[in-house]
Amino acid sequence: MNHQTTFRDSDKPMGLFFKRSLPRRFRQSKICIAGCGQVGLVLLQTYPDQYFTATYRPGVDTTAKRSAIVAHKARPMAVDLNSKADLLRLISLGHRIIWMAPPNSAVPIDNTLKKLVLWSATHAHLFGKPAPRISYVSTTGVYGNAQGQWINEYTPLNAQSDRAKRRVHAESQLRLGLKHGVHIHLLRAPGIYGDERLPIDRLKNGTPALLPDEDAWSNHIHELDLGRLCHWVNYKGGVFNVVNACDAKPSKMGDYFDLVADAFELPRPPRFSREQVKQMVSPMMWSFMSESRRIESLNQKKLGFRLRYPSVADFLNRKA
Repeated sequence: MNHQTTFRDSDKPMGLFFKRSLPRRFRQSKICIAGCGQVGLVLLQTYPDQYFTATYRPGVDTTAKRSAIVAHKARPMAVDLNSKADLLRLISLGHRIIWMAPPNSAVPIDNTLKKLVLWSATHAHLFGKPAPRISYVSTTGVYGNAQGQWINEYTPLNAQSDRAKRRVHAESQLRLGLKHGVHIHLLRAPGIYGDERLPIDRLKNGTPALLPDEDAWSNHIHELDLGRLCHWVNYKGGVFNVVNACDAKPSKMGDYFDLVADAFELPRPPRFSREQVKQMVSPMMWSFMSESRRIESLNQKKLGFRLRYPSVADFLNRKA
């Protein structure tokens, strides 16, 4: 005889009963995006069924930012990341936090992430939940100039610009989570591109590139893949992960500009020597052009993530 167990409502395990009874939005993991810029908006668009809270700085294009977030059916929230009350709100609202806000360059030392980790560990239980899983978008600039050599997640850091050194400091604060049971994921992103993030204006303005023999290696990731990877690592990653969030095909920087120029039928940039280009571009642009590295992501493969756009050429060919 085939026996099949059935439950009356009163016999069902309480957890199962309430899980099925609650509306869908209350059964989902709640995700907070701290510092919702363009990649954050792409993330909202990519996962429309997820329950997101997206934060933005108070007073900075507030109406436009709120409208963009609401358009993607997410909850907008103005947050001052230097405020303890606002950080605790962030911790209380999210089972998962994807932190995209850059370090505050207006202060000598920004310890916001240290507070986030410590308060996540000590205050989450007050909200009746475990500490949120935190994914932080850093930069491959933390590796510094590798003279064109291949590097991966296990290469020692060698930050040289002030911007990259602030990121190294931010990463070191998050590593405190290992001591307090907070799951931490560091995603190091290179140059981000997308429909609205291509060097079109640079090409139209005739901004120079380096001679092929003197050119630097550069790495890229499409904004869609970066958003997807942030989401993937937060769900699939372990207690601690460092992931180079880059595509599979680094290229010389000038070749990247040539590729985009050809795709949009624009003139290729003029080529000059390093000394000449250094005098022709801004110090910030030169800091990008002067560092050369080829990056691979060993941990991206281990986590089973597949890029939608394995190279810039794949993206441009699909647009064509």
